[in-house]
Amino acid sequence: MRSYFEKMKEFGSALKPGIIKSREANVKLLKDVEAEVGKAVEKVKNVGLPTTEINKRKQLTIWQRLEYLLDPGTWTPLNTLYNPNENVEGTNNVYHGLAKVSGKWAVVIGFDNKVIAGAWIPGQAEEIFRATNLSKLLNIPLVWLVNCSGVKLPDQEKFYGDRRGSGTTFFRHAELEQAGIPILAGIYGTNPAGGGYQGISPTILFAHKDANIAVGGGGILSGMSPKGFFDLEGAEQLIAAAKQFKADPPGSVKVHHDATGFFRYVYDTEQGVLDGLKDYMKDMPAYHPKFFRVAAPKEPRFPAEDIYYLVPFNQKQMYDFDEILSRLVDRALPGVCRLRGDRRQALPPGADQDERIRGALRPRPCAHHMVPGHERHRRRRHR
Repeated sequence: MRSYFEKMKEFGSALKPGIIKSREANVKLLKDVEAEVGKAVEKVKNVGLPTTEINKRKQLTIWQRLEYLLDPGTWTPLNTLYNPNENVEGTNNVYHGLAKVSGKWAVVIGFDNKVIAGAWIPGQAEEIFRATNLSKLLNIPLVWLVNCSGVKLPDQEKFYGDRRGSGTTFFRHAELEQAGIPILAGIYGTNPAGGGYQGISPTILFAHKDANIAVGGGGILSGMSPKGFFDLEGAEQLIAAAKQFKADPPGSVKVHHDATGFFRYVYDTEQGVLDGLKDYMKDMPAYHPKFFRVAAPKEPRFPAEDIYYLVPFNQKQMYDFDEILSRLVDRALPGVCRLRGDRRQALPPGADQDERIRGALRPRPCAHHMVPGHERHRRRRHR
């Protein structure tokens, strides 16, 4: 099949000067929307305490940790603007995406320690579910950056129930590990109550020397009170007693590394934790890309920038699928294309009977040849 894929038919055509001139307004409209999205993303990334304040505490922010951990140019963020409950904080307080760590693909997710020290916020559980589900679908490692102060107490009734709620983390982690998908977790800061959920169930834990995990809190302590509830007076008594307490607190490195063994590795610096994750990812099993390649990777015949001229901002207008595809893939034949040297299947949108049949049969060649499928859907106007 070498010649089949090496000599695939060229298709598409260069943009004509008239097209370029007539669609300049279309380009501006699309780029204006992209700029708005970019501003919204930056706003979300900058919520909470300033980076300088976090750094004064000798800590790194989630974004600094990601920059240090991930291979340059590989980060593909997902659901950055996802805030289904419209929290006043402007975020659900976790971020995830696809990236390479030491040359191996992984789903990477972490808490934003700038916002309430990485607390649970409504809507967060659904994004965590999406991240773990993606790891399962792609069969690649899940890498956690855990720095979570636990549940946001005024909203605690919104987290624990439901099959897709915050407790689902335990089930999904177990499911991934049974499937042979490793879960690595870098642990920072104090992680009480719900903050420990993501920290105690991964496969291997890499902890900072000041990290702490204790699945407990005021609710558990109140059960020890003769009153049967927890109030300000009881809290003050606990604080006073804690000042006299000299033993190592439960959940510290001395407990979870030296005694229980939960923490596999402990590091003196924040970067050390990330270096540990990177070193472990080096040994993750993975196919070399050339195993699947049918030809050497090539750039598309035409620049991707042309897509601004080809995709109409007005969703009622039609567009030429082949022209767009020629800006995305190396080469193509009917139904099969070459993307960065790998086989893919791509089908255009269509409304006639033949194309409906093609769409219905689409999974068959994908499954037979074990290649991913890509399909462009006709865009619809939304009310």
